[in-house]
Amino acid sequence: MVSRKKAKGKARKAAKAKKEEEKEAHDDSSAAAAQQREREQEGALEAQLQTQRLIIESLPSPCQHGFDLFPEGDVCDRFLTMYSSALHSSSEDNFFEQILVAMEAVEDECPEVLHDSSKMKQILSYFLSGGTGHILNGDENAARNTAARIIMFEEFIAVKVNKTQAVMHVQKAIEMIGTDDHTLVSFFRKRITCSCLDKKYREVKSIKKMGFCNNDKCPLPGRKVERRSKMLYCTRCSNQYYCSRDCQEAHWPKHKNLCKEMAERNAKFEQDEDQG
Repeated sequence: MVSRKKAKGKARKAAKAKKEEEKEAHDDSSAAAAQQREREQEGALEAQLQTQRLIIESLPSPCQHGFDLFPEGDVCDRFLTMYSSALHSSSEDNFFEQILVAMEAVEDECPEVLHDSSKMKQILSYFLSGGTGHILNGDENAARNTAARIIMFEEFIAVKVNKTQAVMHVQKAIEMIGTDDHTLVSFFRKRITCSCLDKKYREVKSIKKMGFCNNDKCPLPGRKVERRSKMLYCTRCSNQYYCSRDCQEAHWPKHKNLCKEMAERNAKFEQDEDQG
């Protein structure tokens, strides 16, 4: 028969063992719960990250203002590289002479682009995108230079590709270099396919559009006058504008040779059009 003392000892051992088992079970349960919480937290974090990725992917990419990147090795990309290189390596001091030299260089090397209206549309979209970006970044002077290059290309296309006019009206590009912000923003806004310049246009539309007098001795500040409605133009060549009759007469000795050449080319062009 088991003594009372031994029975109590066995009971204490059994109670202790049970307590240890319960503690181990509790520890296992706590560890499992902690692991479960950790998995739930990781899942919640991953879901949050996935949501953020979806939001970012749904946001519109920065607008290119109608320009699509050229494929690598595309002839238009080569054209721009040559044009840029010729422009910056030109020995001409005059900005517009530099442009003409660069255009002559690409005409020799890439005639398949310069004489293809669809490819030139792509080229112009590149410059339009860049000029729009300059305006949005507050660099209006760079935008004016870009606009002048665009005008020179547009004039070239009109004369040599589409053959809709006899001569290049370089005066348009010259005026653009010193033009007002209203005219500048309007120039790009009406040529791009997006609405990125709408806000800027609302900011500058109250600015008066100004014209540029061709007389280099014009007494007006900056040789500027309210555009067209108050300006006179040479009726013979239709390419030179003046703020007054006095300025037109004063500039005639410098203008007359160019005027004669342009008038003759215009007359021949009109004659050919009538015969065609």
